[in-house]
Amino acid sequence: MKKTITSFALIFLFASMQINSQNSIKSGAPKVFFDCRCDLNYVREQIPIINYVNDRTEADIHILFTDQRTGSGGREYLLLFMGQRNFAGMNDTIKYNINQIDSEDQRRAKMVEALKAGLTKYIFKSPVSDRMKITFTDGNGDSPATEITDDWDSWVFRTSLNTSLSGQQTAKHGNIGSAISINRITAESKIYLYTSFNYNESYYDYGDTKITSISRRQNISASYIGSISGNWSWGLWSSLTKSTYSNLNLAFSIAPGIEYNFFPYSEANQRQFRIEYRININHNKYELETIYFKMQETLLSHLLRFSFELIEPWGNAGFRLSGSNYLHDFNLYSLSTDGFISVRLLKGFSFDVRGGYSKINNQLALPRGKASLDEVLLARKEIATQYSYNFGIGISYSFGSIYNNAVNSRFGD
Repeated sequence: MKKTITSFALIFLFASMQINSQNSIKSGAPKVFFDCRCDLNYVREQIPIINYVNDRTEADIHILFTDQRTGSGGREYLLLFMGQRNFAGMNDTIKYNINQIDSEDQRRAKMVEALKAGLTKYIFKSPVSDRMKITFTDGNGDSPATEITDDWDSWVFRTSLNTSLSGQQTAKHGNIGSAISINRITAESKIYLYTSFNYNESYYDYGDTKITSISRRQNISASYIGSISGNWSWGLWSSLTKSTYSNLNLAFSIAPGIEYNFFPYSEANQRQFRIEYRININHNKYELETIYFKMQETLLSHLLRFSFELIEPWGNAGFRLSGSNYLHDFNLYSLSTDGFISVRLLKGFSFDVRGGYSKINNQLALPRGKASLDEVLLARKEIATQYSYNFGIGISYSFGSIYNNAVNSRFGD
């Protein structure tokens, strides 16, 4: 038995020595912290010259990734390089774009090229600069730049169709849905056209109790958002909706609005503080008579919303406050607020909080009469309520070696 234990100990020690030899720390190389959800194994393979660390407070370079959707359905990534320690004050920004049709390999290759471009000046000023090699593509510069013509003029079309079926001895569920979207996004304007259809059916058989529940929703919407200046925008939204859940046989709405961003829109993927105001004109036809004895009505309402978002090296945060009411009766209103904050408080320690609350006093479409038990339990009909809320809190802590240079994808982990 002792011999067996000794053998296992020797094997474990040998394996540990092998791992330590592979996970070598590069003397003099900058320590880099990647603030992203990305394929770090691939990055380590492609950029082995640096030391990868697990904590931003230990890093010489903190790289913060932010992104926003482009008009074609791709993403524009902004990499913020923030120098610390010996590189304090050396900051840089690198942008790159991925297309909707790019493969995963193409996306991570573009990421690595952007990272190499941003890391160059830091590595050049480090003791490992002699290990860096810079190459350029062969070009004479004689041929003029070719202007690319977009045959689709920035229009993007998307379609989807989905269905599902599930069941057991006492219950069956079916769903079918489809959607079509047509968008055009440029630096000066955004156009969204969208239509969707959804059908849900559930059947329950529990002894003498048999319940069939059906819900349908159809929607057509269109919106235009235009630029006024670097801080001002205007928009127009419209929609047609049918919904068994919301007691809407047919609802039409049109809403002009205006928005001011205290920060320039060019900084939107780092910080935003926006004030938005809309006036809504709604004409509703109901499936069932409402609690206000209406089968149809035209309503005017307005909405005011404050939105704040921030992405910083210490973490990120967001907050939104909205209020709306009907103009014919200011007692018919809704107020809602929600927000989140994620903070890296100490070395390896993160703290997250998110939550929201809504005060609801404007459910004009509620049908008369009491909802049945199955409608309540299956959430097939909108139910009267005066409020809703959600809250979540979380902490995380990590400790150990600050370095993570090793690449090991065995067993897919």
